[in-house]
Amino acid sequence: MFAALFTLTLFVALFQRVFADFTIDTPQFTQCHPTEITWTASNPPYNLIIVAANDICGDALEQLGDFETLSTTYTVNLPAGSQVVLSLEDASGAEAWSGTITVADSSDSSCLSSAPTPTPTLIPTTTSTGVPTSTVYAPAGAANAGVAPASGALAVRPLSALTVLGSLVAGIFVFAL
Repeated sequence: MFAALFTLTLFVALFQRVFADFTIDTPQFTQCHPTEITWTASNPPYNLIIVAANDICGDALEQLGDFETLSTTYTVNLPAGSQVVLSLEDASGAEAWSGTITVADSSDSSCLSSAPTPTPTLIPTTTSTGVPTSTVYAPAGAANAGVAPASGALAVRPLSALTVLGSLVAGIFVFAL
């Protein structure tokens, strides 16, 4: 029993190391304050965007651009209370996602836009009794969108020699027991 548990633990650790090599940190965001965003090396350039946590497949709230380096400093120009996720894509299409970030409050609001927030579109409808009503139209985004990056479509990454070798060694080790 111990050998099987040990083997499973070793296999999981090896699997995580082989497949989890491109990541982005989850920094703290404070309204109108600079913050450093860092990630691990993969295949530059890296395209970094900020999306709403409740609509990760929707439009980007901020497009921070393409980077050859492994970090950038971003002045958070999102209002306090906003919940966002960082999405990073490398040149080969591999993706890395941060955890959900809630923007902390600050007395500084100088970076926020004074543009009015858009109002929802009302769609006239009628009830079964013929009484006119209005329904708020709220686009739902992609059909496979969720609140977690893994709930949507997964990115496919080509297997590297290290991945194949690691899987082969793990398979031999498991079958040897």
